[in-house]
Amino acid sequence: MAQALSYEAILDAIANCECGYAVEGEGVYTDAFEANFLQLKDISNDANWEISNYPNPQKPYPLNYQKQNVIPNPLTESSGDTANGGDPGLQLVVRGLTQYGSPVSTAELITKRKDMHYGSYRAAIKYTQEPGTCGSMFWYQSETQEIDVELLSYQDTRASISTPVNLVLHAEGPSGKAEPQVPFHPSGGYHEYRFDYSPGKVSFYTDGQHVKDLVEGVPETPGRIMLNHWSNGDPNWSKGPPAKDVYMTVAYVKAYFNTSSEGTQPRSQCGNPNAEDAVCKVPDQIGPVNPGQGTTFLTSQSPKNQPNQPLPTSISPPTASSTGSSSSAAPNDSVAIPVSPDATCGGAQGYTCMGSEKERLDTVQ
Repeated sequence: MAQALSYEAILDAIANCECGYAVEGEGVYTDAFEANFLQLKDISNDANWEISNYPNPQKPYPLNYQKQNVIPNPLTESSGDTANGGDPGLQLVVRGLTQYGSPVSTAELITKRKDMHYGSYRAAIKYTQEPGTCGSMFWYQSETQEIDVELLSYQDTRASISTPVNLVLHAEGPSGKAEPQVPFHPSGGYHEYRFDYSPGKVSFYTDGQHVKDLVEGVPETPGRIMLNHWSNGDPNWSKGPPAKDVYMTVAYVKAYFNTSSEGTQPRSQCGNPNAEDAVCKVPDQIGPVNPGQGTTFLTSQSPKNQPNQPLPTSISPPTASSTGSSSSAAPNDSVAIPVSPDATCGGAQGYTCMGSEKERLDTVQ
């Protein structure tokens, strides 16, 4: 077992991760994409996200994705309250229907990166209990290359101690589908919904607990991450639409992935894969997400790559009294949890390199 590092030693090693990000049971991935919506104040001109703004002619009610329905509601630094009141995070709003047959005003958010391939994808979401909407966190390339985690608010009834989560792999041929029960109510708090996408299999998790593997209809191409909240009044799916405004709130999105499925070598900028800080171990979320306690982020506030990534709130610097020093981390430092030397890419702990980085996109073209 690796020796525990002091805070100062961690600061010397942080934000490197030059050889990738290790997900236990999956391998080492080359790239990371993280968004902490608990502290995001403005998403209108974000370098990483696109907000949908278009009509979608569904039946029986058409949809109208609108930018004003994606609303940042960050925690305030002074009081710990939120800027707009209510739950902290990025709010995706379905507006209450005001006239029969009129378009339903809905919300959707899409990553600008389209090169996200095999990897581990996670989002912390608090859903609504108001019946009549569908909330989704999904990976998308096309109608036949898609991985869905979908929540239906009418299924969140307090008559049961569990709630179904709808898992779907859309494919041109046979598609994978499952509706496992999870031991919580999605509207009762923030929960992490995760899928690990690998060749021939997608493994789904909630709050760090494995719930299902799907092996039919697994995609084979890179794609992008999407979040949406909508209702088209379909009596066999979303039901609704709701009569009042309802909210799906996202605390964070995290993705650790490859941009190519080719090759088995670490990324090109990996100098020494056996260095203690070369591979960052991705911590698993265990149990419900508590926004007040923070979560770990492994990427920095690089203006070029990650413009909206604040410091992780799960690791705090020691006080001056405990160290004899008043020094602290610089604003752009980020605290990573290094993997021990024997757990690096291809090492004795069973980690394997999950593909080389054929093309790195620092900006979306």
